[in-house]
Amino acid sequence: MFAFTQRMPSPFKSQRSYERVLSFSERSSSDGSPDSSDGLLEDKAFRPLRQKRSVWQSWWPFIIVHLVIFTIYAGILYAVASNARAQALRGPGLLFSPAREAVIYEETTYVENSQEHGPFSGYPREEIDQNWRDLLNAENIKIEPEFMRYYDREDLGVALPEGDGYIGTLNVYHELHCIKRLYQYNYPDYYWKDITDSQREVNRLHNEHCLDFLRQSAMCHGDIGLITFQWSPTSLIPIANATRHECINWKKLDAWTRARTVDMMKPGYLIHPLFGMAASRPLLTARSMLIRMLFCLGPAYPDGKGDPIGAMKASQEPPHLGGHHH
Repeated sequence: MFAFTQRMPSPFKSQRSYERVLSFSERSSSDGSPDSSDGLLEDKAFRPLRQKRSVWQSWWPFIIVHLVIFTIYAGILYAVASNARAQALRGPGLLFSPAREAVIYEETTYVENSQEHGPFSGYPREEIDQNWRDLLNAENIKIEPEFMRYYDREDLGVALPEGDGYIGTLNVYHELHCIKRLYQYNYPDYYWKDITDSQREVNRLHNEHCLDFLRQSAMCHGDIGLITFQWSPTSLIPIANATRHECINWKKLDAWTRARTVDMMKPGYLIHPLFGMAASRPLLTARSMLIRMLFCLGPAYPDGKGDPIGAMKASQEPPHLGGHHH
């Protein structure tokens, strides 16, 4: 019966345990703050923010590294794109030429000059002749030895008397020279009135050479600018109407040429190694001395002028430039 005398818990009373309520002073001394309940609320409110900041603090090195990598990639892409555009403006770069640094391509519209009184057209007059001189007088330039070695012409080239390079010109000036000659060929009574029949034939052959050279030059450059057609208000036949052209910036190339021009026609400047003056080559073979005795002709340009007709290398060969006379 003793077991039944133990008090059983009442089913009508709560099983909760109670805690003693702390006084204000006790709460203050326990958390160090008079409003610790507010602190608990603030802690709950700002806990997500602290959790977000901790994520950034955990991942910021990774993010910074990727930002740096992205910046480097962007810089590389920009450099590649800029270099590609610069290369496109400078052309394909197939030729090894000192003038490569001066080549910049741009779109250009040709100027419609007067056919009767343009700067390079119309009946002969001093203004036209002076314009051609201004355009061509700087054409002969100094070429560095490395370019002559590249084309295997060190033994063939005409060296500068100073010994620091060779004389040459750019093909574009040969083209301009030929255009000038063909213009002059239209007016033989003005430009060629005192030549002999033999010189006239040489002149004709020189101009035939120029025509073929210009034909090949046009096919070489292959200007792909469009020419459209339109109906004429005065004719039943459609007329051509050009658009634009892909051209080199001529002012830049011309300035480059003038900066290294050589006056190869200066009297006494160039001396032929075999046919020139004896003082130019002190050590000669017997054959060379015999050639000099028979053909010693002095400086290449004793009067500072070139051959106005055109030099012939051999009777069966086309005319060569022979030093342009402008």
